[in-house]
Amino acid sequence: MNFGENIQEWFSTQVGALFLVIIGAVAIYFLVKREFSKFVGFAVFAMVVGVFVFTPDSVKDLGAKLWSTVFGS
Repeated sequence: MNFGENIQEWFSTQVGALFLVIIGAVAIYFLVKREFSKFVGFAVFAMVVGVFVFTPDSVKDLGAKLWSTVFGS
């Protein structure tokens, strides 16, 4: 039984749901106030944070592939 992995998976699921709710609320706020430039900036920031927090393995693999492409194996 992998107790630690189960807790990490549950916590990741809960934080992911909370993250999406917060992003949705802030996005709706910016759109209602018609602050489109702040909305776009926040959307880009949220996407970057989402990628780094929820899929760090993908970022690591992408960085390794980019490094090997630029500098060789």
